Amino acid sequence: MTEYAVFTEFSPASKLMTAGWNRRIFTDTDARKGNAILCDFATGIVTLAPGACQITGMSMVTYNTGHEPPETTTVRALASAGYCRLRTVDPVVAPDPANLREFPNNHLSIICIGSPSTANLVPSLFETFYETDKTVRLLLEHQSGSKPDQIYLRVFVQDSKWHAFARISIRGL
Repeated sequence: MTEYAVFTEFSPASKLMTAGWNRRIFTDTDARKGNAILCDFATGIVTLAPGACQITGMSMVTYNTGHEPPETTTVRALASAGYCRLRTVDPVVAPDPANLREFPNNHLSIICIGSPSTANLVPSLFETFYETDKTVRLLLEHQSGSKPDQIYLRVFVQDSKWHAFARISIRGL
């Protein structure tokens, strides 16, 4: 039986970025079959059972001053650049999911890096294959420089939470 799951971070509330890596917190399950792939909506951590899988996804951020006209976002010609990355979370190294350490991109925990993106709603895309012989926890992060001025991980506008700012799709092989 093939197992799969798709989790999305919608925008039930606005969330300002901080300098460095920012954890994506998925809010909804779009599709799911089986019990091998789980998501903790409080921490954003996805747990995978042993096996092989294909993982794809995206993460994007946006400028927001709070004064944009309805149904628009601020666009900057010199946009803050950034990207996402997918990594494993080791409870021994960082037992508290609310205070996860930053790791360099060459750290063994990094599974893949997303494509370059900007805060002009240009998503960072990633695709990878991953295999494990034990249960693992995954975390999707996004960074947009050391001074993400008026950059948001997600924005709640127009009384709608239906703005997808991050998505991860995992399919067992």
